[in-house]
Amino acid sequence: MKKIFLILILSGLFLAFSSNKAYADAGILINVKDTISTSRPSASTPLAADLAVGQAAVSIVDNGSRFIASDSAKLLGDTLETITIASMSAASGGNRTLYFATNNTGTHHKGSAVIAPVTAKHTISFTTSNAVPSNGRLQVIFPAGDTTNAASPSASGFSFNGLESSNISINGASCGSWTITPASGLVQCNLSVGVSANAEVTITIGNSTPQLINPTKVTTAGTADLWILTVRTQDSAANIIDSSKIKIGTVDSVEVYATVDPVFTFSIAGINNGLAVNTGNATGCTNTETINTGFNSSATEVNLGALGRDIINRSAQLITITTNGSGGYVLTATSSGHLIDPATGYWLADAQGTPTNYNTPAPAFLTAGTTAFGIHPCGLDVTTGTWGSGATGGGAGAKYANPSPVYYYKLAEDTDGPVTTDVTAGNGLITVQYAATISAVVPSGLYRTALTYVATPTF
Repeated sequence: MKKIFLILILSGLFLAFSSNKAYADAGILINVKDTISTSRPSASTPLAADLAVGQAAVSIVDNGSRFIASDSAKLLGDTLETITIASMSAASGGNRTLYFATNNTGTHHKGSAVIAPVTAKHTISFTTSNAVPSNGRLQVIFPAGDTTNAASPSASGFSFNGLESSNISINGASCGSWTITPASGLVQCNLSVGVSANAEVTITIGNSTPQLINPTKVTTAGTADLWILTVRTQDSAANIIDSSKIKIGTVDSVEVYATVDPVFTFSIAGINNGLAVNTGNATGCTNTETINTGFNSSATEVNLGALGRDIINRSAQLITITTNGSGGYVLTATSSGHLIDPATGYWLADAQGTPTNYNTPAPAFLTAGTTAFGIHPCGLDVTTGTWGSGATGGGAGAKYANPSPVYYYKLAEDTDGPVTTDVTAGNGLITVQYAATISAVVPSGLYRTALTYVATPTF
């Protein structure tokens, strides 16, 4: 009996030694890390109410998922619809409101999911402790996510999203093929050439689309969800050579907000007698005829001087507009009425004729000796097809009109904002010329009217 007993002990010792022999060189991979292109969690939550066609918002269950502006979300249910997110409200009674950039086009029922899969590239690098034979394997094992719908995010791990070998690259090793097993989270390089000890290897998973889908949020906002990845090397018999576990975190994006206040400036400046009417606006307005009234204009007054039948009296002001409105601005003008002598009730005819509608009749040329009064805008933002351009008089050049208290005339417009006035560019600078001429039958008197300019920015 003693002899048999000793044989059994020796046999047991041999088996134990043999088992340890296979892992005698097992080591730990050096400098293992996974650099993930975005750590933002995916979002997935049920609708808290039915969603009819043509809506701009929907109530969702507040389960910790966060949708942010520009997310391309998917509305599931009877139909699949992709829609862009505009914003998400604060929590209210366990629900939030999800706002869309455009109205939805399909019907979706309460309980159907709305998801925003967040994909990321994983760059995994390590240094081998031991050599790996040519028929060995390099493995990366992720916590497995949704395997029933590979394109949907999961709370349990990373969804593979249809990942293929063409979406994976490697440096420092040569792979004869790749094995991808979404159910177990495995990405495996089947080596065609051995890897030496102390070799630096980098595996890029998701170097092209599709990429792995990040898990959804599990912990509270502001606290990272930690995920354990296993990186290891094996021989052809699946014996582990080197192995390490690393942790990566997914954490909510920090949304940064800032407010830019609307900016709008509007000013009117006079121009001195004898100067060119385009003073201060030489780039946008090319009309160089001079002010000939004998009076300087100011921000609030324009004196056309003593009118005569053989001349056209001219004056001008410079209007400056700036705005950060994305739609630019529109400048319009109305007047208190005709240029009239209140004492006699006689007025100078409007250059274009009495207004009958907005911008109607069209502005017209002035001819010295034919009684008329009006204004003419000049500048880069002025439509010359309507207002003409050049010097005043002689049936050509600048065209004039006098608005009414009821109907405005559009003087200038810039629809491509913002408008930052730059004298070298000419945007936002409008020269307004004032001109009048009379025939011999116009009675003497003091004639007056009031022009009101309205600049409307579009934000």
